[in-house]
Amino acid sequence: MRFKSLLFIIFVAIILTSSVGVGYLFYHKITDDSDIVVDGEITINYLSGKTFKLSGNQKIAFSVTNNDNEQKYYYIQLKDVYAEDVSYELSSSDNLEISDNLKSDIISNQVSINGNETVNYTITFKANDKETYSGTIQVGLKNNENDTFIDVLLANNKVGDAGITLNGEVATLDEGLLKKDDDLGVAYYFRGNTLNNNFSFAGLNWKIVKINGDGSVKVVLDGLIEEIGKYYDTDYSFSNSLIKQRLDNWYNSYLSLYADYIAYYKYCNDYILDSDGINMVGYNRIIKDKIPNYVCLGDLVNSKVGLLTVDEVMLAGGSNKDNKSYYLYNENIKLSYYTMSGASINNGLYYPFMVTSNGAIDYSVSGNLLRGIRPVINIIRNVKVNGTGTSSDPYKIIS
Repeated sequence: MRFKSLLFIIFVAIILTSSVGVGYLFYHKITDDSDIVVDGEITINYLSGKTFKLSGNQKIAFSVTNNDNEQKYYYIQLKDVYAEDVSYELSSSDNLEISDNLKSDIISNQVSINGNETVNYTITFKANDKETYSGTIQVGLKNNENDTFIDVLLANNKVGDAGITLNGEVATLDEGLLKKDDDLGVAYYFRGNTLNNNFSFAGLNWKIVKINGDGSVKVVLDGLIEEIGKYYDTDYSFSNSLIKQRLDNWYNSYLSLYADYIAYYKYCNDYILDSDGINMVGYNRIIKDKIPNYVCLGDLVNSKVGLLTVDEVMLAGGSNKDNKSYYLYNENIKLSYYTMSGASINNGLYYPFMVTSNGAIDYSVSGNLLRGIRPVINIIRNVKVNGTGTSSDPYKIIS
């Protein structure tokens, strides 16, 4: 009898232990600590686990799968980070690359993923062998899919207040998206060897220069138009110039069908003479003082097409030295091209600032000589786009 009672007790204990084990396993799979999480239409597989505690140079991996036919958006975040001197580089199978110091932060607030697509990620940590660090990686679906041009640009780029290099120095690294006031408010501009500011529009390739203070987006053609020309004949104001006529003709031929997407913009034509009667105020501002400005100190020309200013070129990473490692340089551009900014007047000739084929700012060539034309337009603020901005996946307007 005692033996039967003992067997019964052992049997009950085994059943209870098994139930607790199964219950624990089931509970583990449905908590946020699970290595595979389904969030709406996306599945996140934390291949190295959500939580990490590491030392030295290490890597972790995760993947995101869109189980729907439609494009979705998600965020990537680092939480509960403990680290002192650790950096990381995030890279993906669809060419997203982000690097920063390791801290609790949103890596990217809005990443797009196509329908039925899987994107694989690797985070590479860099630290000395004795440095211990820890944290949690979290990925989640974005329910409010704000995909206007400005929303996507701000979501896909970290915004800084200052670049790595000083204005007037060549910027050869990707310095990201920086903040500076313009005539219309707070603007955001790309500087250096930016890789994710590509835009495809009207069958042409463009480079994104800046988000204007009113929310429109300024883009410059990634090349020259076929025509070359003099800047001026007798009147060197942009409004009455030969180059404005050529730009308008080109716009009517190639962009008029897309006019609903292109904003009227007040382009800055800075050609005010300084007190010496030779140099323009822009010459002193750019060449002597190296303080480029988005606030216009000259005439504002309301137009749907224009040119870059020399200030925009310098803020993009140009200087009076050659630079083949910033986004305005294109090896297929074989001519110098005009800007809308004046440098000087000498012996009755007007000298506008130009950009050479090697990417340098130049002010030594008269505007009555034949040079290249590189158009600039501004995209209205409320268009929606997709893409990641890389050369293989440029931003494109979807509505």
